[in-house]
Amino acid sequence: MSNLKTSVFLDETGIMLGLNRNHARSQVGTRACDFKPFYRAAKVTVIGAISLSKVLAVMTLNDSIDPAAFSVFIERCLCPQLWKGAVVVMDNLPAPDSCADCTND
Repeated sequence: MSNLKTSVFLDETGIMLGLNRNHARSQVGTRACDFKPFYRAAKVTVIGAISLSKVLAVMTLNDSIDPAAFSVFIERCLCPQLWKGAVVVMDNLPAPDSCADCTND
């Protein structure tokens, strides 16, 4: 349990705003109808970090996350919220590949 108290979980997700559903519901005997837009809609990326007790940092971006945006999230949003001994756990997000490490005393 003590490992969970020091853990901070970081993850991101992307949302395509122009996608339509593949399945729908309708009244019995009627057909569900929708139209597909002919344009490509925007993408929104959400990145956040949580601990066992609270949400530490959240940031939204228009478009995909890149190393510069990831650095801003780490330096300005996450690092000020970390405590001594915190362990940040993340998946294989490729954005931090060219980012420097951050430390917070």
